[in-house]
Amino acid sequence: MKYYEILGLNKSASSDEIKKAYRKLAMQYHPDRNPGNKASEDKFKEMSEAYAVLSDPEKKRQYDMLGDTHFSQQQGAGFQEDIFKNMDFESIFKDMGFSGFGGMGGTRFGGFGGKNYGTRGGRRGGMRAEPEDYSRYDLEHDLEIGFMDAYNGSERHVSFSLSNGEKIDSRIKIPAGIDSGKKLRIRGHGQTAPDGRRGDLYLKVKIMSHPDFVRKENDIEVEISVPFSTLCLGGQIEVKTPQGIKNVKIRSGMQSGIKIRLKGLGFPIMNTQENGDLYAILAVKVPNESEINLELKETLEQLQKAGY
Repeated sequence: MKYYEILGLNKSASSDEIKKAYRKLAMQYHPDRNPGNKASEDKFKEMSEAYAVLSDPEKKRQYDMLGDTHFSQQQGAGFQEDIFKNMDFESIFKDMGFSGFGGMGGTRFGGFGGKNYGTRGGRRGGMRAEPEDYSRYDLEHDLEIGFMDAYNGSERHVSFSLSNGEKIDSRIKIPAGIDSGKKLRIRGHGQTAPDGRRGDLYLKVKIMSHPDFVRKENDIEVEISVPFSTLCLGGQIEVKTPQGIKNVKIRSGMQSGIKIRLKGLGFPIMNTQENGDLYAILAVKVPNESEINLELKETLEQLQKAGY
Protein backbone atom coordinates (compact mmCIF):
# COMPACT_ATOMS: atom_id res chain seq x y z
CA MET A 1 0.00 0.00 0.00
CA LYS A 2 1.51 3.33 -1.05
CA TYR A 3 1.11 5.35 2.13
CA TYR A 4 2.52 8.67 0.93
CA GLU A 5 0.36 8.55 -2.20
CA ILE A 6 -2.76 7.76 -0.18
CA LEU A 7 -2.24 10.86 1.98
CA GLY A 8 -1.15 13.00 -0.98
CA LEU A 9 2.33 13.59 0.46
CA ASN A 10 5.98 13.06 -0.46
CA LYS A 11 8.75 11.51 1.64
CA SER A 12 9.95 14.88 2.92
CA ALA A 13 6.61 15.56 4.68
CA SER A 14 6.94 16.62 8.32
CA SER A 15 4.92 15.10 11.18
CA ASP A 16 2.67 18.18 11.21
CA GLU A 17 2.06 17.88 7.47
CA ILE A 18 1.22 14.19 7.84
CA LYS A 19 -1.31 14.92 10.59
CA LYS A 20 -2.80 17.84 8.64
CA ALA A 21 -3.21 15.69 5.52
CA TYR A 22 -4.91 12.94 7.52
CA ARG A 23 -7.31 15.36 9.22
CA LYS A 24 -8.24 16.87 5.85
CA LEU A 25 -9.06 13.46 4.39
CA ALA A 26 -10.91 12.42 7.56
CA MET A 27 -13.23 15.41 7.12
CA GLN A 28 -14.18 13.93 3.75
CA TYR A 29 -14.18 10.18 4.35
CA HIS A 30 -14.99 9.67 8.04
CA PRO A 31 -17.99 7.28 8.31
CA ASP A 32 -19.94 9.88 10.29
CA ARG A 33 -19.98 11.88 7.05
CA ASN A 34 -20.73 8.83 4.89
CA PRO A 35 -23.10 6.52 6.77
CA GLY A 36 -23.44 3.16 5.02
CA ASN A 37 -20.97 4.06 2.24
CA LYS A 38 -18.69 1.01 1.82
CA ALA A 39 -16.33 2.77 -0.62
CA SER A 40 -15.76 5.60 1.87
CA GLU A 41 -15.19 3.11 4.68
CA ASP A 42 -12.54 1.30 2.60
CA LYS A 43 -10.86 4.61 1.78
CA PHE A 44 -10.98 5.61 5.45
CA LYS A 45 -9.32 2.35 6.45
CA GLU A 46 -6.52 2.84 3.90
CA MET A 47 -5.76 6.40 4.97
CA SER A 48 -5.89 5.46 8.68
CA GLU A 49 -3.40 2.66 8.07
CA ALA A 50 -1.16 5.09 6.18
CA TYR A 51 -1.37 7.61 9.01
CA ALA A 52 -0.66 4.95 11.66
CA VAL A 53 2.60 4.10 9.89
CA LEU A 54 3.80 7.54 8.80
CA SER A 55 2.97 9.27 12.11
CA ASP A 56 5.14 6.82 14.06
CA PRO A 57 8.85 7.69 13.63
CA GLU A 58 10.08 4.09 13.90
CA LYS A 59 7.44 2.62 11.59
CA LYS A 60 8.04 5.48 9.12
CA ARG A 61 11.80 4.80 9.18
CA GLN A 62 11.23 1.12 8.42
CA TYR A 63 8.71 1.89 5.71
CA ASP A 64 11.02 4.42 4.02
CA MET A 65 13.84 1.90 4.10
CA LEU A 66 11.91 -1.21 2.97
CA GLY A 67 9.25 0.19 0.65
CA ASP A 68 5.60 -0.86 0.29
CA THR A 69 5.81 -4.61 -0.35
CA HIS A 70 8.75 -5.55 1.87
CA PHE A 71 7.46 -3.45 4.77
CA SER A 72 4.14 -5.35 4.97
CA GLN A 73 5.89 -8.71 4.48
CA GLN A 74 8.28 -8.01 7.36
CA GLN A 75 5.40 -7.25 9.72
CA GLY A 76 4.08 -10.82 9.48
CA ALA A 77 0.67 -12.23 10.44
CA GLY A 78 -0.02 -9.63 13.11
CA PHE A 79 0.51 -6.75 10.69
CA GLN A 80 -2.84 -4.99 11.20
CA GLU A 81 -2.82 -5.43 14.97
CA ASP A 82 0.75 -4.14 15.32
CA ILE A 83 0.29 -1.16 13.02
CA PHE A 84 -2.55 0.30 15.09
CA LYS A 85 -1.04 -0.55 18.46
CA ASN A 86 -1.05 2.46 20.83
CA MET A 87 -2.62 4.72 18.18
CA ASP A 88 -4.92 7.32 19.74
CA PHE A 89 -7.36 8.27 16.99
CA GLU A 90 -10.01 9.22 19.54
CA SER A 91 -8.43 12.57 20.38
CA ILE A 92 -8.15 13.48 16.69
CA PHE A 93 -11.79 12.71 15.93
CA LYS A 94 -13.04 14.33 19.12
CA ASP A 95 -11.44 17.63 18.10
CA MET A 96 -13.12 17.32 14.69
CA GLY A 97 -16.55 16.63 16.16
CA PHE A 98 -16.66 12.98 15.01
CA SER A 99 -17.19 9.75 16.91
CA GLY A 100 -14.24 7.42 17.37
CA PHE A 101 -13.70 4.11 15.63
CA GLY A 102 -16.09 2.42 18.05
CA GLY A 103 -17.66 -0.51 16.19
CA MET A 104 -15.41 0.06 13.17
CA GLY A 105 -12.80 -2.28 14.51
CA GLY A 106 -12.83 -6.05 14.49
CA THR A 107 -13.94 -7.99 11.45
CA ARG A 108 -15.58 -5.07 9.69
CA PHE A 109 -12.41 -3.01 9.33
CA GLY A 110 -9.91 -5.80 9.21
CA GLY A 111 -8.86 -5.68 12.88
CA PHE A 112 -7.97 -2.19 14.07
CA GLY A 113 -5.94 -2.83 17.18
CA GLY A 114 -4.31 -0.50 19.70
CA LYS A 115 -5.44 1.58 22.58
CA ASN A 116 -9.14 0.96 22.35
CA TYR A 117 -9.67 -1.61 19.61
CA GLY A 118 -7.67 -4.78 20.22
CA THR A 119 -8.91 -8.35 19.86
CA ARG A 120 -10.51 -10.28 22.67
CA GLY A 121 -8.52 -12.85 24.53
CA GLY A 122 -5.06 -12.10 23.09
CA ARG A 123 -3.08 -15.04 21.62
CA ARG A 124 -3.38 -18.70 22.46
CA GLY A 125 -0.93 -21.31 21.30
CA GLY A 126 0.65 -18.85 18.89
CA MET A 127 -2.71 -18.07 17.19
CA ARG A 128 -4.64 -14.81 17.44
CA ALA A 129 -8.13 -15.11 18.96
CA GLU A 130 -11.08 -14.12 16.82
CA PRO A 131 -12.34 -10.59 17.59
CA GLU A 132 -15.59 -10.28 19.47
CA ASP A 133 -18.63 -9.56 17.32
CA TYR A 134 -20.35 -6.66 19.05
CA SER A 135 -23.12 -6.30 16.45
CA ARG A 136 -25.41 -8.31 18.75
CA TYR A 137 -25.33 -5.25 21.04
CA ASP A 138 -26.38 -2.84 18.29
CA LEU A 139 -29.62 -0.92 18.76
CA GLU A 140 -32.06 0.65 16.33
CA HIS A 141 -34.25 3.60 17.25
CA ASP A 142 -36.55 5.91 15.30
CA LEU A 143 -35.64 9.58 14.99
CA GLU A 144 -38.23 12.09 13.78
CA ILE A 145 -36.86 15.42 12.60
CA GLY A 146 -38.32 18.55 11.04
CA PHE A 147 -38.23 19.30 7.31
CA MET A 148 -35.88 22.25 7.78
CA ASP A 149 -33.62 20.22 10.11
CA ALA A 150 -33.08 17.83 7.21
CA TYR A 151 -32.54 20.72 4.81
CA ASN A 152 -30.03 22.69 6.88
CA GLY A 153 -28.58 19.94 9.05
CA SER A 154 -28.84 20.16 12.83
CA GLU A 155 -27.99 18.58 16.15
CA ARG A 156 -30.29 16.48 18.26
CA HIS A 157 -30.15 15.00 21.76
CA VAL A 158 -31.35 11.39 21.86
CA SER A 159 -32.20 9.75 25.16
CA PHE A 160 -34.16 6.58 25.95
CA SER A 161 -34.06 3.63 28.34
CA LEU A 162 -33.78 -0.09 27.62
CA SER A 163 -35.82 -2.82 29.28
CA ASN A 164 -32.77 -3.78 31.39
CA GLY A 165 -32.66 -0.27 32.85
CA GLU A 166 -29.67 0.89 30.83
CA LYS A 167 -30.00 4.48 29.59
CA ILE A 168 -28.89 5.48 26.11
CA ASP A 169 -27.91 9.12 25.93
CA SER A 170 -26.29 10.72 22.89
CA ARG A 171 -25.98 14.03 21.09
CA ILE A 172 -25.79 13.59 17.33
CA LYS A 173 -25.17 15.65 14.23
CA ILE A 174 -27.77 15.37 11.48
CA PRO A 175 -26.16 15.92 8.07
CA ALA A 176 -27.83 18.38 5.70
CA GLY A 177 -29.71 16.59 2.94
CA ILE A 178 -30.55 13.38 4.80
CA ASP A 179 -33.75 11.68 3.63
CA SER A 180 -36.44 9.63 5.35
CA GLY A 181 -35.50 5.98 5.77
CA LYS A 182 -31.77 6.65 6.05
CA LYS A 183 -29.94 5.43 9.13
CA LEU A 184 -27.42 7.35 11.20
CA ARG A 185 -24.82 5.16 12.87
CA ILE A 186 -23.54 6.32 16.26
CA ARG A 187 -20.59 4.12 17.11
CA GLY A 188 -20.23 2.91 20.68
CA HIS A 189 -23.63 4.17 21.81
CA GLY A 190 -25.50 0.87 21.72
CA GLN A 191 -26.12 -1.68 24.46
CA THR A 192 -23.25 -2.47 26.82
CA ALA A 193 -21.62 -5.90 26.45
CA PRO A 194 -20.46 -7.91 29.49
CA ASP A 195 -16.85 -6.79 28.93
CA GLY A 196 -17.86 -3.12 29.05
CA ARG A 197 -17.64 -2.38 25.34
CA ARG A 198 -20.75 -1.27 23.53
CA GLY A 199 -22.51 -1.91 20.27
CA ASP A 200 -23.62 0.82 17.89
CA LEU A 201 -26.79 2.87 17.77
CA TYR A 202 -28.63 3.12 14.47
CA LEU A 203 -31.14 5.95 14.19
CA LYS A 204 -33.73 5.51 11.45
CA VAL A 205 -34.69 8.96 10.22
CA LYS A 206 -38.26 10.07 9.56
CA ILE A 207 -38.76 13.60 8.23
CA MET A 208 -41.94 15.47 9.12
CA SER A 209 -43.97 17.08 6.37
CA HIS A 210 -43.87 20.83 5.69
CA PRO A 211 -46.96 23.05 5.24
CA ASP A 212 -45.60 24.53 1.99
CA PHE A 213 -42.82 22.34 0.60
CA VAL A 214 -42.94 18.83 -0.82
CA ARG A 215 -39.70 16.88 -1.17
CA LYS A 216 -39.05 14.88 -4.34
CA GLU A 217 -35.71 13.10 -3.71
CA ASN A 218 -33.31 16.09 -3.59
CA ASP A 219 -35.74 18.52 -5.26
CA ILE A 220 -38.49 20.59 -3.64
CA GLU A 221 -41.88 21.55 -5.06
CA VAL A 222 -43.95 24.50 -3.87
CA GLU A 223 -47.29 25.71 -5.22
CA ILE A 224 -47.54 29.44 -5.93
CA SER A 225 -50.89 31.20 -6.41
CA VAL A 226 -50.57 33.71 -9.24
CA PRO A 227 -53.25 36.21 -10.33
CA PHE A 228 -54.86 35.33 -13.67
CA SER A 229 -53.81 38.72 -15.06
CA THR A 230 -50.14 38.06 -14.23
CA LEU A 231 -50.29 34.69 -15.96
CA CYS A 232 -51.75 36.40 -19.00
CA LEU A 233 -49.55 39.49 -19.13
CA GLY A 234 -46.43 38.31 -17.36
CA GLY A 235 -44.76 40.01 -14.41
CA GLN A 236 -42.96 39.35 -11.17
CA ILE A 237 -44.06 36.80 -8.58
CA GLU A 238 -42.81 35.96 -5.08
CA VAL A 239 -41.71 32.35 -4.54
CA LYS A 240 -41.30 30.96 -1.04
CA THR A 241 -38.12 28.87 -0.67
CA PRO A 242 -36.23 27.36 2.29
CA GLN A 243 -33.77 30.23 1.84
CA GLY A 244 -36.43 32.94 1.98
CA ILE A 245 -38.64 34.72 -0.54
CA LYS A 246 -37.23 34.93 -4.08
CA ASN A 247 -38.59 37.33 -6.72
CA VAL A 248 -39.07 35.55 -10.03
CA LYS A 249 -40.06 37.07 -13.36
CA ILE A 250 -42.47 35.12 -15.56
CA ARG A 251 -43.34 35.73 -19.19
CA SER A 252 -46.83 36.38 -20.56
CA GLY A 253 -49.15 33.52 -21.46
CA MET A 254 -48.10 31.19 -18.64
CA GLN A 255 -50.49 28.34 -17.86
CA SER A 256 -51.60 26.96 -14.54
CA GLY A 257 -49.57 23.88 -13.60
CA ILE A 258 -46.35 25.04 -15.26
CA LYS A 259 -43.21 24.48 -13.15
CA ILE A 260 -40.62 27.22 -12.81
CA ARG A 261 -37.17 25.85 -11.93
CA LEU A 262 -35.02 27.64 -9.35
CA LYS A 263 -31.64 25.96 -9.66
CA GLY A 264 -29.76 24.93 -6.55
CA LEU A 265 -32.48 25.75 -4.00
CA GLY A 266 -33.37 22.12 -3.30
CA PHE A 267 -31.87 19.79 -0.70
CA PRO A 268 -28.11 19.43 -0.35
CA ILE A 269 -26.97 16.23 -2.09
CA MET A 270 -25.08 14.30 0.57
CA ASN A 271 -21.35 13.71 0.05
CA THR A 272 -21.24 16.35 -2.70
CA GLN A 273 -21.07 20.12 -2.91
CA GLU A 274 -24.29 20.27 -4.97
CA ASN A 275 -27.97 20.91 -4.25
CA GLY A 276 -31.14 19.78 -5.89
CA ASP A 277 -33.55 22.30 -7.43
CA LEU A 278 -36.78 23.95 -6.33
CA TYR A 279 -39.79 23.93 -8.64
CA ALA A 280 -42.48 26.58 -8.26
CA ILE A 281 -45.77 25.18 -9.58
CA LEU A 282 -48.00 27.99 -10.88
CA ALA A 283 -51.65 27.94 -9.83
CA VAL A 284 -54.39 30.43 -10.73
CA LYS A 285 -55.36 32.71 -7.89
CA VAL A 286 -59.15 33.07 -7.99
CA PRO A 287 -60.70 36.05 -6.17
CA ASN A 288 -63.32 35.20 -3.57
CA GLU A 289 -66.82 36.58 -3.68
CA SER A 290 -66.09 39.54 -1.39
CA GLU A 291 -63.25 40.68 -3.68
CA ILE A 292 -65.39 40.85 -6.81
CA ASN A 293 -66.71 44.42 -7.01
CA LEU A 294 -68.82 45.81 -9.85
CA GLU A 295 -65.85 46.96 -11.95
CA LEU A 296 -64.07 43.62 -11.60
CA LYS A 297 -67.29 41.79 -12.37
CA GLU A 298 -67.71 43.66 -15.62
CA THR A 299 -64.13 42.85 -16.60
CA LEU A 300 -64.63 39.18 -15.78
CA GLU A 301 -67.85 39.09 -17.79
CA GLN A 302 -65.98 40.48 -20.80
CA LEU A 303 -63.33 37.80 -20.40
CA GLN A 304 -66.04 35.19 -20.10
CA LYS A 305 -67.59 36.32 -23.37
CA ALA A 306 -64.16 36.07 -24.99
CA GLY A 307 -63.87 32.47 -23.83
CA TYR A 308 -61.62 33.04 -20.84
